[in-house]
Amino acid sequence: MNTGERWLFNLAAFVVIVAGVKTASPIIVTLLVALFVALVCAPLSLGLQRRGMPTVLAVLVVLVLLLALIAGLSAVIGGSVNAFRAAIPTYEARLAEQLQSLLSLAASYDIPIDPNQIRQSISSSGVFSLISNLLAALGGLLTNGFLILLIVVFILMEAASMPEKVRVAFNRKEQEPFEAFTQFMGHLNKYLAIKTFVSILTGVTAALWCLYLDIDFPLVLGLIAFLLNYIPTLGSIIAAVPAVMLAFMQFGPSVAGITALGYVAINVGYGNVMEPRLQGRGLGLSPMVVFLSLIFWGWLLGLVGILLAVPLTMTAKLAFEETPRYRWLATLLGPERPARALEKSSD
Repeated sequence: MNTGERWLFNLAAFVVIVAGVKTASPIIVTLLVALFVALVCAPLSLGLQRRGMPTVLAVLVVLVLLLALIAGLSAVIGGSVNAFRAAIPTYEARLAEQLQSLLSLAASYDIPIDPNQIRQSISSSGVFSLISNLLAALGGLLTNGFLILLIVVFILMEAASMPEKVRVAFNRKEQEPFEAFTQFMGHLNKYLAIKTFVSILTGVTAALWCLYLDIDFPLVLGLIAFLLNYIPTLGSIIAAVPAVMLAFMQFGPSVAGITALGYVAINVGYGNVMEPRLQGRGLGLSPMVVFLSLIFWGWLLGLVGILLAVPLTMTAKLAFEETPRYRWLATLLGPERPARALEKSSD
């Protein structure tokens, strides 16, 4: 088989795999979410086991925390959906009043504005559609919560003994042959743990900021900021839209501007200052790769694919880095030029 035939064969295999993943996306989404949750919870479970706690008890502690989290999310989502539906007429009336005030202000300064075009461009329906879609997707995951928790429990129960099982299965007596895999899992766990930590800080700070400004539904807005923080750049912009629009409908353009400034400060402080320092070098992705990964994983797995696009792409990048044959792919996915990367590695 020559080089051209080999490339065609690999491309055909890739297309077949993608088609299979697309067909089985409901099952794969559940498995990915369970694996994602297990990777985030694994450091806590393994840490408790290292301190002498039995494996079953450590997993039970993590399970209780997850159940409390799911119960809280279910309460927030269930109450918010009903509240959103009841508040739509009120917000429509407030939006009409605010737009009329803006049009009157523009007319006093002889600024030509088409009222119909403004009303079509700014509508509360888009905000509620965005929030409803996010909550519906999260609610759909919560309906599979029992299955996800069951998978997470089994993964955590096997996490501590898995390296030993792999060594016995492949008749390896030394740990060195699995050093690459161990390093890969360490990098992935670090990325997911730091990203989740920063996302929690972003969501809590956004909720407190909206609560301070007396904007409606601060818990929902904080939850949206937490989820969308997994989407780089675009996620922070999308998360700010519902908060700014709600502030505009409630209090007018001044509070909406203050809300926007608060979201900018939150995302710059956490996303551009704290997170890069915690992550360190070598875990970045090219901005173009990030954008394309959002499109690809979103098409393949839906909204959950968009939320997990960067972790999934990061997983592929770390796997390529640990495999000499495919290390060139990791270089293409990375953010830096090869010359700069070589200079830093030499330092």
